Amino acid sequence: MNRNTFTGIYVYVGIVLLSLIIVSGALHAQTKLKSNTELLHYVVDKSIDQITGALPETAHVVVTVKFPDYEWFIRHRIVDILTESGFSVAGIGDTETGEYYTLEVGVERFDVTYSDVKRRSFLGSRVMTRQADGVFSFRINGPDRERILRISESVSDVIPYGRQDAVENRALPFTQAALPGGSLTERYLGPAVIIAATGVVVYLFFSVRS
Repeated sequence: MNRNTFTGIYVYVGIVLLSLIIVSGALHAQTKLKSNTELLHYVVDKSIDQITGALPETAHVVVTVKFPDYEWFIRHRIVDILTESGFSVAGIGDTETGEYYTLEVGVERFDVTYSDVKRRSFLGSRVMTRQADGVFSFRINGPDRERILRISESVSDVIPYGRQDAVENRALPFTQAALPGGSLTERYLGPAVIIAATGVVVYLFFSVRS
C-alpha cells in the first residue's frame, strides 16, 4: 500500500469514530428521563409500604402531614397508596362506622441531590448520579394501638449531566438541587481529545486530496 492508501484508511477510521460518538450522544439525549417528582413519589411509596402492616385492614385512616407549604404533595401520594392497598382514607367529617386511626407524618428530609459526575466512556457523554431521599417519622394512633416509626428511603439513578431543567419542577423547591462540578481532567480531557481527533481527520483528509 502506498502512503495515500494508509492516509485514506486513517481518515475513514477517524470519521467512523467521530460519527459513533455523535450518534451515541444524540441517542442518549433522546432517552426519556423520569422527573425528580416521580423519584420522590417512589420514595414515599417505599416508605408507606413499610407501615401498612401496622394498620388493620378495616381501619379508616386520617392522614396528616407536617411539611410546611407542601404537605399536599406527600399527603396526596400517601392517600393514593393507602387507597390502592385497600384502606379507607377518612376525612374529618366522615360518619362511617368502624375504627378510626390517625397517621401523622413528620418530614425530616425530602429532597434530591446530584453527585459523582463522570463520563460513560473515555469519549462518551457526561453523566451524574441523581438521588431522591426521604426521612419520615410516622405516628399511628388508634383505639388499640400507638406506634412510632422512623423510616429512611432513597432512590437513585444516572442521568445526563446538565439536564436538571428537564427533570426539576420549578414550582417545587424540594425537586431542585445544585449541579455538581466535575474534575478538571473529566471536564476538559474528553473534549480536548475530540477536538484533536477532528483536527487530525481534517488534516489527513486534505492531505489525501493534495
